[in-house]
Amino acid sequence: MQRSGNLGVIGIIAEFNPLHKGHEYLINEAKKQGTVVCVISGNFVQRGDTAIAEKRVRALAALRCGADLVIELPVIWSMSTAQSFALGGVSALKAAGCDKIMFGSECGNISKLLMAADILQSSAFSEKLNSELKSGITFAKARQNAAEALGLKEGVLSGANNNLAIEYILAARSLGFACEFETVARRGAGHDTSDIGEFVSASLLREKMLAGELEFCRRYMPQASADLILASPISDIARLDRAILAVLRAKSQKDLARLPDISEGVENKLFSAIRLATDLEGLYNTVKVKRYTHARIRRLALSAFLGFDNSYFMKPVPFLRILGFNSRGELHLKECLSKSEIPLVLRTADINSLSDSAKKVFETESRATDLYSLSLPQPLECGLEYTSKIIKLEC
Repeated sequence: MQRSGNLGVIGIIAEFNPLHKGHEYLINEAKKQGTVVCVISGNFVQRGDTAIAEKRVRALAALRCGADLVIELPVIWSMSTAQSFALGGVSALKAAGCDKIMFGSECGNISKLLMAADILQSSAFSEKLNSELKSGITFAKARQNAAEALGLKEGVLSGANNNLAIEYILAARSLGFACEFETVARRGAGHDTSDIGEFVSASLLREKMLAGELEFCRRYMPQASADLILASPISDIARLDRAILAVLRAKSQKDLARLPDISEGVENKLFSAIRLATDLEGLYNTVKVKRYTHARIRRLALSAFLGFDNSYFMKPVPFLRILGFNSRGELHLKECLSKSEIPLVLRTADINSLSDSAKKVFETESRATDLYSLSLPQPLECGLEYTSKIIKLEC
């Protein structure tokens, strides 16, 4: 869907948790090529945690740092496996009329990432993966071993951003989305590290924010992002500890068996761990399953807390929730998104026209936001998903 003047519509999927200088660099690179559409996570994120700042704060930061249109990735997808996260994000970008998806990666080489996607789709890979899984290692390690045995260069599947980039490619293929892909080499600190250099990781910035070291954070965030996010209420999931445990203690084994991404009878281990746990960290550490990562266990616990089941796991998003736009993004909305293959939600009235299945997604989002607000220093009233206004940035 190429636009006039050879400018395209470039899609980015991100959490902006918080939006740092590495994110700004990616947005700026996309901006050179046309309209920038960002799909961002809601108030709960992929690692099984609350977002450090409320989604509308992060959406406004994205707009002030160069994004033209910001769309929400509903919480059912934003707090899911890499595969489901990618499918949700890519399906939103497809419906938003994007020509290209741009992302950061450790390797910075799109040919290597496309080759990795080819290998992961092969029948030989499926056979090798099943063989690796029998050894009891994690899925991520088994996948890496299987792919490298089939000729993928060592290290391509060891980087978190590489892996997510490959999932974007695979998701686009599964959706029949014939877009272009472009990657930008990740610069500075690696994902989830405490290294300090030209750039630092979002995980280190979250750690410093929770510790009150805001001036440190300011050095590694664009001013427009820092001025917003560092002045906003900071979420801490620890404030939800007992609320989460209270809900989990009321769950049956059958309830837990219906969670997304649960298998191998882990609901039984989770049920037993819930009965023993007196805090969340204790719960996570008690569910000792070799093939389940810590993040996967956190997602399971939060999914149970938020009332998720497997109804929407590995499915496209059912609507586009618009969080905000500038004048360029508004033009794109008028030109292209009126023809979107799925409904748009810009205002509360739009919810009424959604299908029953889509309404359930919105209701889940509303419940998640009501519970998320309890993680803030001062809890907010319920119903913000119905009363919050769309962000319009004049530029």
